[in-house]
Order: sequence, then structure tokens, then C-alpha cells
Amino acid sequence: MNVGAVIAAADRFLGTDDEGQIMKIGNLTLAERIVINFQRAGIKDIAVVTGTLAEQVEKSLHRFGVAFLKNEDDENSELFDFARIGLKYLENRCDQVFFCPAGIPFFTEKTLKSLLEQPGEIVIPRYNGRRGHPVRFGARFIPSILKYQGERGLKGALDSLGVTAQEVPVDDEGVVVDADVPGNYQRILEIHDAKLMRPQVKVRLANHRPFFGPGAVTLLRQIDRLESVREACGKMGISYSKGWTIIRTAEEELGYKIVERQHGGKNGGAAYVTERGKKLLHKFERYEEQVEKAALELFEDIFLDSDLF
Repeated sequence: MNVGAVIAAADRFLGTDDEGQIMKIGNLTLAERIVINFQRAGIKDIAVVTGTLAEQVEKSLHRFGVAFLKNEDDENSELFDFARIGLKYLENRCDQVFFCPAGIPFFTEKTLKSLLEQPGEIVIPRYNGRRGHPVRFGARFIPSILKYQGERGLKGALDSLGVTAQEVPVDDEGVVVDADVPGNYQRILEIHDAKLMRPQVKVRLANHRPFFGPGAVTLLRQIDRLESVREACGKMGISYSKGWTIIRTAEEELGYKIVERQHGGKNGGAAYVTERGKKLLHKFERYEEQVEKAALELFEDIFLDSDLF
């Protein structure tokens, strides 16, 4: 099952300090906390929808391999407007989708995995009788959600589908804790931080030099969807020239093309991932998944009963 996620990183959810910098809680921004948990749960296709603080958000997340989408009318937008932008991007890419505002960053990896295991088509975590985030639903509903014109936002759009939502009780206060209210999160922050310790393995392929890793994977995914290297680079928050450097370095080390250009198509030209490029991408993702799984098992075997952290 291919699972994606949309994070609504609207300015009002992120918070800023006296110098206009996005708020950090501990050593992490709110968006970083959410992305880390999604990725630890095996969710890699993540769309972060930003507002006027886009540059800061992209800087904090540029190494995470997520896609950046900007809402140009952040100040006049509702939460549902951010959801629409992210869902439109993920349409036809996923089987299931999570949605979460950046202001609810303290849910745990365990909760995500529990929500993934539930059989319902719309799954909502509940803590002490309160509905929380993230919400999970089938990607087949995206077209209907995008057409919704009511005034009740994503909740109204989901209710309009005529499908009974499955509310899942979770022992995780983080699904309802709002980071916008400092008094809400001091206690839960300690619990959340205690569960962040993990192994972090960056998988790369190397020949004469390293040439294929998370950045190349994200770039190929974007090119395959957008049929444009320039647009793909824009979604990643990298320059057009850097994107082509990544592609050409990989092609030099591999000895074959992974991206081809063609005349015509969108905006007078297009690009596509070659069949060998798609096969490489698929194999690498399988390999990366297995390496991460093995690393976690080793980490738990060696460190779980230690008093080091």
C-alpha cells in the first residue's frame, strides 16, 4: 500500500519568535517533528504546503526529501485550502493519505502505525473522547473532497462522502495537543522527545563517487509525475542547475540515461524518467526500506535495554 501525507504548514500554525524566525520546540520545528514521525512510519511521499514563511520551512526540511507546495494566499486561506493543494498534488500517487496541520506535531510513530493498521476507509484518532490528527482516508476520495463547496472544511468534505469514519481510541495525547498554546505542550513535549531517539541511516549508491541517494530518489519521483525537471526542482526547493547536476552525476556513474528530454508537451518541452531509471528507482526504494528495517532491529537489539538514553 502506497501511503502519502499532507502537512499544512500555514504561518499561523508554525509560530514565530521576536526575530520572525519559525518557532522551534526543543531543537526541532513543528514541521520537522511531523515529518520525522511520518518517515519513521514508512511514509515517504510527503507534501508540505507552505505560506509566506515558505523559505524558512524549506530550509529546515531541505534534507528530508519532501515536496514543497506554496499557498500564495496564506493569510486569506482556511485550513481546508491547504489540504486541497496537498491532495491535488498527491492525487493518483497514493492509495491512502494522511492529513495533519503543523500545529499538531506531538503524535507518535506508534499512533501512526496503529492508524495504518485499521481497516476503515476514513480513520480518525480519538483521545479521551476528542477527535485528533492526523486523519487517514482513501485516496479514491480525493476527487470528491476537491469538489466539496461546503463551509465545514475537511471535516465537512469527509462527512459528505457518506462513509462512516472509524474513530480509533489511542493512548497518545499528542493527537489533540495544540502547539499554539504553550501551556498545552510542556508535559507532552518531554514524552514526545523521549520517543524520538532512533537510528538514522542515509542509503546511497556509489561507484567512483556517491551518485544516488534520497535527493535523487525524490527528484526522479517528481519528474515522473510532473514531466518537467524545472517543476520538479521547484517542488523540492532546489535550483534547476542542481537538479541537472544530480541527474548527470548519476548517469555518468551508471553509464546510461535515467532522464530523457523531448520536444513538445507541457510548456513546449517535457522530460521523463526512462524505463531503466524507473527500475533503478523501484529497486533502490526496496533496498532502502530493507536497510532501514534492519538498522532499526539492530538498534533495538543493542540499545533497548541500555541506560545511555
